[in-house]
Amino acid sequence: MSTPESGGAAPPAKKLAAADEDVLSVLFERWDVLAEDEDILPPLSPLASKLLAVEHEDAEAITELTQIVESDPVLTGRILGLANSVTIRARSKPIFEVVGAVIRLGVNAVFEAAFAQVAALWMRQNSQLPDPEQLHDLWLEYLITAFCARQIVNRVEDNNVKISVAYAGGLLHDVGTLGLSAERPGPMSRFARAGYCYGTPLYERFVVAHTALGAALLKRWGIPEELSDVAAGHHAGFGIEQSPAAGIIFVADHLHAQVLTHVRAKFKRADAAVLGCFGGDLAQIEGALGVLGLERDITEIVERVASESERIEVLAAAVSG
Repeated sequence: MSTPESGGAAPPAKKLAAADEDVLSVLFERWDVLAEDEDILPPLSPLASKLLAVEHEDAEAITELTQIVESDPVLTGRILGLANSVTIRARSKPIFEVVGAVIRLGVNAVFEAAFAQVAALWMRQNSQLPDPEQLHDLWLEYLITAFCARQIVNRVEDNNVKISVAYAGGLLHDVGTLGLSAERPGPMSRFARAGYCYGTPLYERFVVAHTALGAALLKRWGIPEELSDVAAGHHAGFGIEQSPAAGIIFVADHLHAQVLTHVRAKFKRADAAVLGCFGGDLAQIEGALGVLGLERDITEIVERVASESERIEVLAAAVSG
């Protein structure tokens, strides 16, 4: 299902050392113990829940977003910086007040930038991964998923998934992986670089562990149930028993290789970046694309996200400090 403009399946997984396999096998089997450990990962900032509570179509959305952004100096700087950037400002006058920045950028763009900033700061402060470049690559992967999910929601008719939920779900669907990495950073780092040992029994145990742990963590933190459903079900495929948001993330999460290697993409580390834990084969999601009516739209979805690569890179930089 590859196109001339995009890449195909991800390269075969690299072999993992036997010692790492042993450590990770034990780790994945005890995900439920980690779920009860309140020290494994601190919760997301309360700002995340506040941002998710904003109804984008509501008349008060601009006021609510302005108040949330103004409550945090980092968010204030980020949103004012975006509003006054060369690409946004063009010939307009500089903006010095948050409300003006929200109006200029629009509610959806402010939500996306603010939520990504909150999540990136949390990830940067709490990740135990030893390689900063790997942390950046993982965050880039989550951002690509979020941007693809947003594009999918925009194209699905009679869809009851909010764009904000799809976007946040893309950013948070692999919280369980971060929890596992906090417990065993070295082996998990090598596991990710080995393509998650895709297609092996260890990979299957990882799927169970990180989806269940991610859902448990999000529930404990009081994040909306729709997002814990995404964490729990984003590997479960696309079916009537599946959460609609999780089904959309399942599709979006298969598109990393296609987006990273598209001719319109300008990612700095496309060759080195982690290509997600699905192997990159679009044939796995053909049925879901048919149900969603997106068989003819998938090429355009990938192209649109690839064309936003420079914006995605700006958001990805937040996790590096």
